[in-house]
Amino acid sequence: MLLSRLTPSLLTRFSMTRFLQHCGWVVLLAALSSCGFQLRQPSPIAFKTIHISGSAIIYPQLRKALTEQGIKLVESAEGAELQLELLKEENEQRILSLSGTGVVREYELYYRVQYRTKLTGEPVWSLPLIMEGRRDYIYNDANLLAKLAEQKLLIERMQTDVLNGILRRLSALKKAE
Repeated sequence: MLLSRLTPSLLTRFSMTRFLQHCGWVVLLAALSSCGFQLRQPSPIAFKTIHISGSAIIYPQLRKALTEQGIKLVESAEGAELQLELLKEENEQRILSLSGTGVVREYELYYRVQYRTKLTGEPVWSLPLIMEGRRDYIYNDANLLAKLAEQKLLIERMQTDVLNGILRRLSALKKAE
């Protein structure tokens, strides 16, 4: 009987707390939207047409990222405002540490892309630029499949980081006037 009398007051206190929490979230969202907060957008690239030559694993992702920004990818270098040549791509795995018995404990992964650019009207290519990603991970033979999946995920994230770095560098280029 005592429990039935306390329950309504607890419910109203609980619902009042819940109501105040919801009001707090609404106020926070209204403040964020009114202050001009926006999610980070990719930096705009100053070129309307780009020609990409060479091949790399990130090539399809690069094409997609450029077309999403409204940049037309052309097949010939003559019709492009900017030429991007993917020169070399490297995946590397190095042993970082060994146990006392000589078993690998930790690896270091590298993913590196070398590229260069050329603006329309300029006679020479830029110096080759290198964009790279590096990750360390602990290895264990007992969890072989999990560690292989982790390695694959780390490589994919490095590729995404390298792609974003290339896009940031392209956005820093200015048109030849």
